[in-house]
Amino acid sequence: MSLKSPLFAHCSFNWPAANFHHEECTTWQVDLTMERSNAMIVLYRQAYKSFMPTAGVQVTATRIAMYLIDKASPLPYYQQLADLLKHEISLHQHEPGVYRLPSENALAEQHGISRATVRHALDVLERNGWIYREKGRGSFAAVRRVEQEATQLVSTTEDMQQRGWSLVTRVISLKRLPSPSHVAYELEIDHGAPVYELCRLRIVNNEPLSLQIAYLPQKLCPDLEENDLSLSLFRLLETRYGLRLWTARGMLRARLVTAHEARLLEVHEKIPVLYMERTTYAATGTPVEYLEAVWRGDRYDMHVTLNRTTPVRTGYLKITSEQGG
Repeated sequence: MSLKSPLFAHCSFNWPAANFHHEECTTWQVDLTMERSNAMIVLYRQAYKSFMPTAGVQVTATRIAMYLIDKASPLPYYQQLADLLKHEISLHQHEPGVYRLPSENALAEQHGISRATVRHALDVLERNGWIYREKGRGSFAAVRRVEQEATQLVSTTEDMQQRGWSLVTRVISLKRLPSPSHVAYELEIDHGAPVYELCRLRIVNNEPLSLQIAYLPQKLCPDLEENDLSLSLFRLLETRYGLRLWTARGMLRARLVTAHEARLLEVHEKIPVLYMERTTYAATGTPVEYLEAVWRGDRYDMHVTLNRTTPVRTGYLKITSEQGG
């Protein structure tokens, strides 16, 4: 993979002298001076605002390779470009304003590919919600949806921390009340046994994402109101009350937002939301939390992995028909 893009055509480099590799050590000929390599790094910094040079020519060259299409890769060029642009968009996620992608011509020149290939990559990104296009203006990064795999039990706080996203939790209310029948059933306690009802609004990257109501048996977490409930509830249950959270079961369905939810989530009424019910269990098998949560349908995706457990039979099935049968 080499930098032969017209973007660098005016730079007096011996291009075969500098090959960039993803996995193996980068080799530079001795005639490529540090001054020239620094000039190339400056040019690449101008092309990609998120590119941050690191100490050492070898390391820097390898890092530049991460921003280039690998002509030797079996992956189609459009897919490689789409992946590179997704990475670039992610780096600009927290910046104020809307990130504008380079033009089709600029992308084609930077990567030495056709405009048709660039358009194919942009089509893929638009179809998957990464960008939107405006006629005569170009392509822009769309507001990213929160994507979550339904395979691990993680709190919203843990999830956002792993992504490096900003999370603010606003406590709407905390009540101590007799457990309603459906809550008592899920928590496996007597109907009317005291529970805490904790309502919180989760705000991600300065935008309301989810409204969550958690019910917790008072006997498992006495004096809950004395804690900072804007922090991770899972962490509080584990560290303060010694409840080792182990598994959860729940249900997810689409429904219309209520007027109360729409006001807190700052969305229009009657738009679809994802509604989730979940019961979380400690390692002992004791239910410790029953959650009712509403997620904005325009900002949240749940990914599910399904494994086939029925053995697949080999061979074939012969189908015959009989007269009159």
